[in-house]
Amino acid sequence: MLKNIFENNGPRIIACCGSGGVGKTSIAATLGIMGTLTGRKTLVLTIDPAKRLADSLGIDSFKHEIHRVPREKFLQNGLEPSGELFAMMLDTKRTFDKLISRYASGNSQKKILGNRYYQNLSSTLAGSEEYMAMEKLYELYHEGNYDLIVLDTPPTRRALDFLDTPQRLMDLLGHKYFWKFFRPYLYAGRFGFRFFTLLASPVLKSMSQVMGTHVLEDVAEFFNLWDDVLFDGFRKRAGEVQKLLSSSESLFFAITSPMARPLKEAVYLYEKLAEHHIAFGGFIINRVNPNYAAWSSKDLTSLNSPEIDNSLAEKLRINFKKHKDLGSSDASAIEEIKSKTGTNILIRKIPLFDSDINDIPGLLKIREHLLKCQ
Repeated sequence: MLKNIFENNGPRIIACCGSGGVGKTSIAATLGIMGTLTGRKTLVLTIDPAKRLADSLGIDSFKHEIHRVPREKFLQNGLEPSGELFAMMLDTKRTFDKLISRYASGNSQKKILGNRYYQNLSSTLAGSEEYMAMEKLYELYHEGNYDLIVLDTPPTRRALDFLDTPQRLMDLLGHKYFWKFFRPYLYAGRFGFRFFTLLASPVLKSMSQVMGTHVLEDVAEFFNLWDDVLFDGFRKRAGEVQKLLSSSESLFFAITSPMARPLKEAVYLYEKLAEHHIAFGGFIINRVNPNYAAWSSKDLTSLNSPEIDNSLAEKLRINFKKHKDLGSSDASAIEEIKSKTGTNILIRKIPLFDSDINDIPGLLKIREHLLKCQ
């Protein structure tokens, strides 16, 4: 059962993975509350730029610092938590800077942090957010201050991007073709940029004319330092993080909606986690329409009342059919998941609520459905 994962011998890391826009933040916040109510000191780490988690938990200022959710927020909703709840939003650049400080020291550290190419790279490079989310998770885990860390993974197009993008980032920065392409200019940087015109390829010469030599100087300086100081440390750390995520300390949930694309990504995530022997907690399917399959036109006889205008009655019939079709579609999609993954995989359905979830009472409604035996 889902509640068993919050026991003292349960995992210390719960990762909520899924495509963007499926409600991962709300689910992560709910799981954090559930951990707190079972006595665990819990941290919810989010990368959500919309900051909905802060609103849900009643935190006024929500930056990279760790914030304690006031106990009063629980008491106001009739709860007596035996644990504590904290929340934090990932600051990608600050985490990147801290990792640089770990592997570079003295003059090398100063050069990297002051490098204009690095300053742009650390904030905008595709994959850096996912890599830094893993890094921050690893750091918080080894600090040992929390019994449970719930990770709301970055909103990505594909559910598995959180796992495979960091490796693609390492592959990019260490790609042989990339180094072959830039090597002449890197050597020019080491021996003096005045020799650039003698060493550079026509492509790099053109780049220098368009972008300016100073831009390529920044690139060359960064990659010289990356090659000499950082690459081995980053690669080793990525391996350590992957090892942690593959251990019994971690548990992954696929968060999805009943829509075809997110469901496909959720199943793909499940299959890839199985291939890598990573523990899978189950599917949490959010915003499920109610199933009216058992209802028929006979149940709408009240619409034939003379007190109801015919045009209004027809609109109500059309509206009911629309919602009935949506419910049937969602039910069919969930049955398809069961057929692909087996009946022993946990599936929890969260209904489509009348209003958005933006406070603790709303999160408690999600909790109620997560604990249901479905």
